[in-house]
Amino acid sequence: MRLISNNNLKMGKAMKRNTFTNRKALTLVELMVTMAIALIVILSVGLVLVDSQKGWNRMYDRVYGDIVTDGYVARKTFDAVVRKSSIKRADFVSSNDFYAYYYQDQASTKLDRYARFYTRENQLLVDYGQLDDSENRLNAYSTVVLARNVKTAYFANPPGTSIQMIIELDDGRLAMTVTCTANRHNE
Repeated sequence: MRLISNNNLKMGKAMKRNTFTNRKALTLVELMVTMAIALIVILSVGLVLVDSQKGWNRMYDRVYGDIVTDGYVARKTFDAVVRKSSIKRADFVSSNDFYAYYYQDQASTKLDRYARFYTRENQLLVDYGQLDDSENRLNAYSTVVLARNVKTAYFANPPGTSIQMIIELDDGRLAMTVTCTANRHNE
């Protein structure tokens, strides 16, 4: 029995040695291939993230950029002034110079205020003032810049009581056209 157990011991040591020496390990080539694949995956994910960030920045500028904000302010102001103006009187000095006349308040019996929309030095401006009907004079008391980077502005009076404004804005990075039509409501 003793012989058998020595043989068993020798076989056990041989088996252990064989399993230890037969164990596979990563070779240098396998390690390099794995690193190359990992590098390609990391670079691909990085490129996708950078491209996504650029796209997000472009969309943010389109929604909240200066041109978009100026266009929104110009449209809202034009709409508010024209809606309270009179259908009796509107003067178009040129295609880019328009006067809207309105009442100071509901108790007024005659047109006593005006707003003049015009362009100067690539800006859309509006003058607010008092109308002195006895001498038909205009007394401006404030000027507001509605939009900058105005390429063109056009005001028209289509048939009916509406007034139309078309402005083109361009700051070199983004260009847009704002079109607004509003109806005059007061007599």
